[in-house]
Amino acid sequence: MNSMGNGKAFALVTLFLASLMTPIISYSSAESVEEITILHTAINPDNNNTYHLLSAASWEDSASVARGLNGFLTTIDSLEENTWVFETFANFDNQSRHLWTGLSDHDEEGYFKWHDGTPFYYRNWGENQPSSNDEEDYVHIAGTNIGNIMPGTWNDLSNDPELVPVYGVVEIGPGADYALRFDGYDDFIIIEDELPDWGSHIEIEAMVNLPDTSGIQFITMMGDYGWGLYVNNGQLAYSSEYSMSKNPISNMSITENNWTHVKVVIEEDSYGEFYIDGNPAGIIDAEDSKIPLGDFGSNNCFQNGLECDELIIGKMGAGCDCNYFMGMIDDLRISNAANESFWGFPEGEGMFTSDLMEITGEIIGASWVMPDGSIVTQAIQIFNGEEIFDISGLPGDQLLFFAEIDEMTKGAYFSAFDESKEWFEEEDSGFEIYVAHEYIPNSWQHDYYIENEWGFVYEEWQWPEAGTWWFVVVPIYEIESLSIYLDWEIAEPPPPLEEMTELFNGIPVTDQSISGGRNVPLEDKLLYYYVDLNENLSSLSIKTYGGTGNVDLGISWGTVPDPFDFGFFPGIFEDEFAEDSVANSQKVAWDGGPGNDNVVTLYDLEPGIYYITAYTYQRATDFTISAQFTYEPENIEPEDAIELFPGQKYGPLSGYESLDQYFKINVPTGTERLEVDLSEGFGEATLYMKLEQAPTTSEFDYLSSSPGASDIVGFNDPTPGMWYILLDTDEVFGNVMITASFEDRYVWTYDGTPIELFNNEEILGIEAPEGEELFFFLNLEKPGNYLQISTFGGTGDLTLTLDGKAVTFGFDDFFFEDEGDMGRQRPSLETESQEIELESYGEGTLQTIYVDLPANGRFDITLSAETDVSDVSIIASWEYSDFIDPIIDDEPITEPVVEMTCRDNADNIMKMTDKDANGLIDETEFKSVITEMDIQGEDFQSVDLNSDGEIEYAEILQESCQCDNEIWIIFDQLSNDRDSVSIELLSSQIYENDYNFIGMDTNSDLEVSELEIELASSICVTKFDAFDGDGDGVPDAIDEFPNDPDESKDTDGDGVGDNADLAPSIANDLIYSVGAIVFVGLLGLLVLVTRGNRNSVQQEDWGDEKNFEIAESMLGLQDSKLESNQGIISTQTASAEIYQSEFSNNNKEPSDGYQDSLSNIEIQNMPSFEDLLGSDEQIVAPSNQLMGMIGIDGKETIEYPSNSGVKWSRSNPSEEWSKN
Repeated sequence: MNSMGNGKAFALVTLFLASLMTPIISYSSAESVEEITILHTAINPDNNNTYHLLSAASWEDSASVARGLNGFLTTIDSLEENTWVFETFANFDNQSRHLWTGLSDHDEEGYFKWHDGTPFYYRNWGENQPSSNDEEDYVHIAGTNIGNIMPGTWNDLSNDPELVPVYGVVEIGPGADYALRFDGYDDFIIIEDELPDWGSHIEIEAMVNLPDTSGIQFITMMGDYGWGLYVNNGQLAYSSEYSMSKNPISNMSITENNWTHVKVVIEEDSYGEFYIDGNPAGIIDAEDSKIPLGDFGSNNCFQNGLECDELIIGKMGAGCDCNYFMGMIDDLRISNAANESFWGFPEGEGMFTSDLMEITGEIIGASWVMPDGSIVTQAIQIFNGEEIFDISGLPGDQLLFFAEIDEMTKGAYFSAFDESKEWFEEEDSGFEIYVAHEYIPNSWQHDYYIENEWGFVYEEWQWPEAGTWWFVVVPIYEIESLSIYLDWEIAEPPPPLEEMTELFNGIPVTDQSISGGRNVPLEDKLLYYYVDLNENLSSLSIKTYGGTGNVDLGISWGTVPDPFDFGFFPGIFEDEFAEDSVANSQKVAWDGGPGNDNVVTLYDLEPGIYYITAYTYQRATDFTISAQFTYEPENIEPEDAIELFPGQKYGPLSGYESLDQYFKINVPTGTERLEVDLSEGFGEATLYMKLEQAPTTSEFDYLSSSPGASDIVGFNDPTPGMWYILLDTDEVFGNVMITASFEDRYVWTYDGTPIELFNNEEILGIEAPEGEELFFFLNLEKPGNYLQISTFGGTGDLTLTLDGKAVTFGFDDFFFEDEGDMGRQRPSLETESQEIELESYGEGTLQTIYVDLPANGRFDITLSAETDVSDVSIIASWEYSDFIDPIIDDEPITEPVVEMTCRDNADNIMKMTDKDANGLIDETEFKSVITEMDIQGEDFQSVDLNSDGEIEYAEILQESCQCDNEIWIIFDQLSNDRDSVSIELLSSQIYENDYNFIGMDTNSDLEVSELEIELASSICVTKFDAFDGDGDGVPDAIDEFPNDPDESKDTDGDGVGDNADLAPSIANDLIYSVGAIVFVGLLGLLVLVTRGNRNSVQQEDWGDEKNFEIAESMLGLQDSKLESNQGIISTQTASAEIYQSEFSNNNKEPSDGYQDSLSNIEIQNMPSFEDLLGSDEQIVAPSNQLMGMIGIDGKETIEYPSNSGVKWSRSNPSEEWSKN
């Protein structure tokens, strides 16, 4: 039976040689190929593939025969397949054989590929293999020992080794199948070559695999809103017109994370139909069965100057940067009866792909993958403690590395650094690293993401899982010399259990003591314990307490924790180490606090032995140690949810990643507010809530995810019924209490004043309508290790922005050309601060801003409501740095200063434009510098106000100081890069026009923005007049006092303005002369009166007539003949008034003689003043020499007699006074 099979195989090989192989091989090779026979055939039960064992031949001849058998030399993907091939063929028929595999690096030394094109991932090299011999390019499985190469391992040989016969193993199969993975953000393929005319019939089909079917994701689209196929929230859709809301969709949905065949058939204006995995998925009506050509003429294409006539794969066309596809696409076919464009992506590498008609498309960003999603690239092994250097790559490359981590590895340490870049050139040295255990990672699926900082990355793992660890490096910018280094340390075996003390749950071990001190051996500074677990635990805690001294604790899986192995023990970073150990492995924890009260805890434990070390650097006596087991809670399923009752705490609770705990609370009708609160405890916890159904981390009604374990969910008007609560974490938490309570309605109020945030103190119940901004701030007393602002809970969409300062380091003096001159001194690392402005990341109300190394000072946070938001919480958390001192800003804050007013601007324009310096600007001069003028005038005529063909300085000044020009001149000088300017600063400036800055501030933020200035400048009214220099409303041309705002006219020409002139119509020289005469007369009268008092007995009494005659003589009024006593009385009254006014400050009492002389005056015939007022006939007109005041009507007015209320007026001094 075997001979018959061998005969058939030989016939097939011969036929193949005759028809196919002869043209591509030499004659001598053909003869050797003809001799190859099939020795044995078997089927692998794991993959159901057929394998043939060939007779001995060269690798190339064996590969040729494999292709003739419609297969390839075997591809080994796993240890299991390697074992099966070795056991099935290496000793077939009791003969030991070396076996050719399909692996070789003959195309490029060191770059191995499988014969069928499958990426080279699995390997099973023998010791010191592959060799560095350039001639040994082909890999075989050793059937027997070859030196130190063990059977079943791999070795590389030359194509046709003379001394070692090798037998080919053929695996029948289609070979490697490639696909393209699109990231959903900016990956696509563009095909600019002309495609066939599809006429009235088109079919579009493809194989797709989407991890998330939500949203609109285009598989392909032609041109500008042409025909296309896409996924719309899980349903298949066809692009038949511009409005996507009117496009037909299928009546079935596709599943996520599965390869699905999708298809649409369109018979134009007749019918169409969708198919999903070959099943009909919906009929398309005739009116929707269109085949648009893709020449719609959309705005995106028109405005951006795009032709938009390309075929696009992986996103929407029409020049739209939108609706990207996320997932894998393969075997895209566009066809009708006459034409077919099939995109099978057979290349597996490169930036271009072609269809069967050799139409080429350019790949923008998409990654080559295998159908299982693994990337297509060469894998390079990282060996323990050996650096790989000079790694290069271009943006978008996938650089694959792997390491085989040994069992009982207690620590692995990875680092990478781009040596081709200068230090701290972060923008030019970007790359990303993805890590996974036992599978090849990528940007969409990985265990760890290592972020590049300043061109350097570092990561460590404690107790990493044994096996293959994969590392994918993705360059963001070109890298030229990347170095990668990984080393790991294998733990020493633990001491025998007999030398340790076993701990049991809840049973304390007392009277424990450790001696310490400087001269004590290390082994005497510690005690070992262990716990032997026989079942899974939620947590295991080890606690020490009591006694004196200072004992520290460590717990570890696998072996005893060694606190004196500084490569393993965290030292001063024990807190960070403990967090990492929990997150990474759950296999080690430390507590090095003061005193003897310490606790270490591991979570989610499997059965096994866990080791504990109690140690001291000094001395610890009489302490107690105990173990506490925490079994998995009973409420890990929704149906086992524990019911909470209002106001009653439940706990303490602990949790770890993958542990879900469920609770519930029955809410009665009329409850105003429901709050579920986590308090006390430590760690990181998250609450999810849902009505009547158990929530999940992806489906819930309310969420709280504030930092730490003190979360709270609260909302008004809860729907009556049973509310389910999920307590979850991605890390760990412990000793947490949970409380559900019914509270009074909470109403949020906000008056616009910034609210201060304090460390780890939440502000709850925030509400804001769409478009509103809420302001918060915080103050750091000194620099911090980090600052995090988070919002969470409630409903709506919002964003956060933060303004503040971060710490930067000055490295200018950090490196020295000659370090030998430094001696023991090292350069200091000075800290500075720089302004930062950050925006939040996240979705909905779950937003976060993270600041690394925040500086001391104030940080301002703005919460912007994108939609209506309610019941939102905000929290700020930070940690002060112990190593960075507060940064003092040595540079004083200087406010901007206005150095040029509109007048200065006019001066500059005049100097610049008046080329001939004649004080006038003609049109030629104006046009020569018009582009340099900082005024808003449209043309020469608009500035030439008097239209005389020349521009004077006043006309330039008038244009420059127009209210719109002036406010822009001031604003541009006060604004920093067009930023807003405070009302206080604007108001402190000097202006030629009037401005209402409070009115300009439309949003009441006490600042005026550029937009607000633009609005104000368009409606302002100019009050400045360059032709009225003193601003008194009288043009300078007719203003006799152009620089005095109080004067504009000098009627009498005496050089004194009318407003300040004693008598505007009488020359001041005359007034001063008369005044001098009056003064001399009054002085003489005073002398006479004084002398009269002294000689009153000898001199005769003065009569009224005598007094008047003296006054008349002194005033020069001898020509006035006053016939009656009334005139004498009036004159005497006026003289008395003058006397009183001139000497009112003389406080000397008159003598008795003076009083007697006054009493002798004959007044018995003197009428009363009231009688004088009552008789018009008794009032005498003032003398023409008396002067009055000039009114606004130009008339001179006087009140005479004084205080009589009788007014007199005249038009000029030559006229008689006329009574009003």
